[in-house]
Amino acid sequence: MKITILGAGGSIGKRILNEAARRNHEISLITSKPVSYFELADAEKVNTHSADIFDTDTLSNLFKGNDVVISAYAPPADNHDILLEASRSLVEACKNADVRLIAVGGAGSLKVTENTQLIDTPDFPEEYRSIAAAHRKALESVYYHETTLNWTNVSPSAYIFEGERTNQFRIGEDNLLLNEKGESAISMEDFAVGILNEVEDAKFVKKRFTIGY
Repeated sequence: MKITILGAGGSIGKRILNEAARRNHEISLITSKPVSYFELADAEKVNTHSADIFDTDTLSNLFKGNDVVISAYAPPADNHDILLEASRSLVEACKNADVRLIAVGGAGSLKVTENTQLIDTPDFPEEYRSIAAAHRKALESVYYHETTLNWTNVSPSAYIFEGERTNQFRIGEDNLLLNEKGESAISMEDFAVGILNEVEDAKFVKKRFTIGY
């Protein structure tokens, strides 16, 4: 498949790129970095393009002919609120290009009870509240209102870490996944596996889903 990835220079995006390359997909990266930066074992099917995420017209042209766009875009640390505008630009560009969009979201909007989301629990870490709120707003204001585009939003578990590719995890929808100890976690490597599985299987069209142990 032809896949374009945004945010491949980040910790999660890098794992998504590695997993896509492992599966021998044809990959384009929206990045200012050269292919050599990503240290791929085989970069023959990888090319790069530079574009601003807010330049919808340029993105539209770059997305044309792809099967799917995967966004692991992370807003700047001092302005999480621009995630909303970035999400709108991505959605519009994918609609113009008639290509599927899979976007990495946040865990904060996952339910811990029927009426309570993780971000609204008393112990939610304050240092992650701003980015979690931005992801929730993008999900609720952009994705849930989008009826034309073939979109999917993917939430990690509460704790996502650098770890191993075990290929042993569970898939959920709107509820936070917990293990037998009450912990919610997923490695970045397995998170990437789950995302590429969705690229190939398309089980959550116009839905949000989550990945956890």
